[in-house]
Amino acid sequence: MKSAKGIVKNVYAVRLEAGEDIIEGITMLCEQYNIKHGVIVSGIGSLSKASFCDPAPFPEKPGGYGYGDTIVLEGGIELISLSGVICEDDDKNVSLHIHGAFADGEGKSYAGHLVKGNHVLITVEIIIEEFENIYMARKFDEERGMMLFTPIQN
Repeated sequence: MKSAKGIVKNVYAVRLEAGEDIIEGITMLCEQYNIKHGVIVSGIGSLSKASFCDPAPFPEKPGGYGYGDTIVLEGGIELISLSGVICEDDDKNVSLHIHGAFADGEGKSYAGHLVKGNHVLITVEIIIEEFENIYMARKFDEERGMMLFTPIQN
């Protein structure tokens, strides 16, 4: 287990508008306010397109799994829930790890790891908390063969 203890420094509320991409919008907000370490507490709204991926077997990778092909849902998608971590990469850039839950027009639900291509239909409302005294990092993990979240005590 890796853990760190800190406090909530700031809370941000943001509304993304029609046509905006969720990942690009959150990245721009983080750059605007210099948020490097935090959490996406809540996100709801509607999407014209949802793009995400789920775990898939990759026998050649350490751990045997990774993210599979991108799944794309088109038209009138309800964003039921959005959550994730805001980290800093080795070059001090914002690094997001976001998951979402969605429903189509028939109520069928989907969920997964967001990639670019989640475009707002009407609105998406998001609440973000910024941390103090916790260094949130995305570091390459040799054992798993992928970037993983690593909390570090400041």
